[in-house]
Amino acid sequence: MEKKCSTPIPTRIPILLVLLILASSMAHAQNASAAQVSIPLPAVYATSEGEVGVLTNLTVWVTNGTGHVFVDTAPFTQVDMQGSARLSSMVACDITSIDPETRDFFYVLHTDSPVIGGPSAGAAMTVATVAALMNWTIDPGVVMTGMINPDCSIGAVGGISAKLNASAEKGAHTFLIPAGQGNVTLTEHIIEQNGSLVTVEEHSVTIDMISLGEVQGIRVMEIDDLRDAIRIYTGYEIPNVLLTGEVQTSAYMDAMQPLAATLLDESRVQYDDTDAVADPEFRDALESQVLAIKDAQSDYDAKNYYASMSRSFNTMINLRHIRWYSECLVSDEGDPAEYIADRIEQVENEISNAELAIDDAKSENGVLEGIGAAESRLSIAREKLNDAEKAEYAGDAIELLAFSMERARCAQWWATLSCAGSGAAIPDDLIRDRAGRYYSQAASMLAYADALISETGGCKTLIMSAADDLSRARSELHAGYYAGAIYDSLHAMVQANTAIELIGIEDLDEKVNNSERDAISSIISARESGAEPILAVSAYEHAKILEPSQMGKIVDYGYAKMVARTAQSFTGQRNVSMVYTADVPGYAHNDACSNISDGNRRGGGCTAQTPALQGWEAAGAIAAVYLVRRLRWCW
Repeated sequence: MEKKCSTPIPTRIPILLVLLILASSMAHAQNASAAQVSIPLPAVYATSEGEVGVLTNLTVWVTNGTGHVFVDTAPFTQVDMQGSARLSSMVACDITSIDPETRDFFYVLHTDSPVIGGPSAGAAMTVATVAALMNWTIDPGVVMTGMINPDCSIGAVGGISAKLNASAEKGAHTFLIPAGQGNVTLTEHIIEQNGSLVTVEEHSVTIDMISLGEVQGIRVMEIDDLRDAIRIYTGYEIPNVLLTGEVQTSAYMDAMQPLAATLLDESRVQYDDTDAVADPEFRDALESQVLAIKDAQSDYDAKNYYASMSRSFNTMINLRHIRWYSECLVSDEGDPAEYIADRIEQVENEISNAELAIDDAKSENGVLEGIGAAESRLSIAREKLNDAEKAEYAGDAIELLAFSMERARCAQWWATLSCAGSGAAIPDDLIRDRAGRYYSQAASMLAYADALISETGGCKTLIMSAADDLSRARSELHAGYYAGAIYDSLHAMVQANTAIELIGIEDLDEKVNNSERDAISSIISARESGAEPILAVSAYEHAKILEPSQMGKIVDYGYAKMVARTAQSFTGQRNVSMVYTADVPGYAHNDACSNISDGNRRGGGCTAQTPALQGWEAAGAIAAVYLVRRLRWCW
């Protein structure tokens, strides 16, 4: 039966319009210079007889743009393919030192296989993205499976033997797998029938992937870093440039020192005021604050001023809680409602003061990340105030109010610190646009990380914490706190990324060291570009001095790295000159123009690479393709 179009005739898009869009897009595309990159992706799907491997094709191209990531798949893939594409674009820009906000990324995956997932394609997608960014040719005889991690490491995947079989059948000469997966253990089911009785036995079989590859005439290699994969695919070596230097500069410490001294003095005054009214039941808690003040003094003497400030902040929260609760217990007529109402008004006034301080910092072109930290803390103060107003018990309300009060004061400190740097005027439209993009990016990364963690049983704590950050960023977007939304979104991204990176890792020592190294390099690089990354240095100091857990250190160092790079991107100097070494012996192949098809390698030289579309021309081409499909389906 002929398929009828369900769309009414008057609403159909004129064919002439489609042709005009196509013609315009093709005309403008002729002036583009970047080329599309195609790469084979191995995948598996389950059948009644076990896993079956299949080789699909991914096409990637990159244009000048504003940080969008477009994914077109047929048939539809799992949601993690969307997350893999977004993560691939991030890592590719990270490793090439290209600002992702200056590019748009296009991923087209068409396959005849059933629905497939994205994590195991992440590493190959990233290689293709790097090649598209750099306009490099890749060797289609290389096939890789592996998840990409934000730190450029290659994560473990499943179905390796089935993927190897499919790659060998299609004529691949090299098959790359994650390090540590050279031996794969599979479960075989042996079915025996004796009359009406059927028994199924399971046997574990370990397969040596390298030996299996040799039998099939394909070289199997274990790799643990994206740079190795890029070298094998393209013959180009991307250097891992790491900068070293002092993280806590004299300018940074000069800005922090007066505030750290002020907070130390305030914490001592608060202790005396609290000691005079503290209820006896808080005597032990009060005494513990003496030790906290001593620790803050020790950090101050060691010139770890942010660590000292952070300890003083926590001490003042505890002291205010003790004092206010003690005062509430002896309030007039024993009715805490009026006392709490007075404290709510006091906190509201402090929040108003914080808003004024932030407005002043903006008018003075304060450092954006300092303003972002202030807005984030102001948002938290508002959250705790709202929670306090809804609290059922007086003790809970006072605890929340004490935290809200100090958070509002902390927001004022950060607003003051933001003016200590050399902030350059950044257009409001740019900040607002970047906030929206970062929020969208963080939401995508969180969904991707949550899906992976649910499958692998990784760290759910990081996912929940990232969700809290993202929720706050969403509120900040609605409130117009765009700087706060930027840095809360970045923190959400870091936690989601860390959750992915830690999948299957038990010994975190090396990861902590590498994270610290990367944070230092990014901070130094940001300074060399003219930025003063005060929030990044503060996060670094928190990890170094205060954070007790390894996972927390990784998050703090990761945040320091991302914040520093964001500061650098706002200076317009994110891109750096890098030297790439080509034709590395033993990895690059001269037959990189060959195609994999039906197990045979086709010669005959390279076909001309199709130029990528730029800017609105790319959008026009995509729209045209969509319209043609709609019309075709309706005819």
